[in-house]
Amino acid sequence: MREVLEFRKLFLISILVVLLFLFGCQQSQVQKTETPAVAESVAEAVQESSEVVSEQQEVIGCEYNSDCEQGLLCINKGCKTLASLYNTDCVNKCSVSAVKVQTSDGEEYDLSLGQGSYTAAGALEWKLMKTPDYCKGENPLVAVNIIKKTTGKVVGEQVLTLHKGDTSEVVTHPTVKSVKFTAMLADVTEKCS
Repeated sequence: MREVLEFRKLFLISILVVLLFLFGCQQSQVQKTETPAVAESVAEAVQESSEVVSEQQEVIGCEYNSDCEQGLLCINKGCKTLASLYNTDCVNKCSVSAVKVQTSDGEEYDLSLGQGSYTAAGALEWKLMKTPDYCKGENPLVAVNIIKKTTGKVVGEQVLTLHKGDTSEVVTHPTVKSVKFTAMLADVTEKCS
């Protein structure tokens, strides 16, 4: 009797192993046959979305840095590098050491590059970008990084440039409709070699 029970246990265990093996092989085959179709669908979706992005960039340029290829920024609604805005092919060079900025909030700031402020309870942050040294005699160009946030998360970044006396375009926010921000570059202090 004891031998019969052991035989039944061994028989049941063998059947379970065979069933697991069979079901495992079936799922493996199903996954293998579905994978090319899924990969093909993903490839088509990626191609379609990149065509849409390309069409949008050709029509409107860019709105945010994320609209540009890696390594480029959305500067004045066009994808380019910050360095491309400056003439650096010379011996005597200058750099911006300080600026005075007046904002539509009625604030006035004396800042160095890398510094900035915010408005609309932090929904819109702006920061002066560090720029390359440029040729002496050039009209200094200051780049302002505009960072738009919603509940603390960045929803878009763009770059505006200003010469002394320029006022930026009106900067709005995608979710805070009351934001209509401008900055005016009142003064620029240069340091030249």
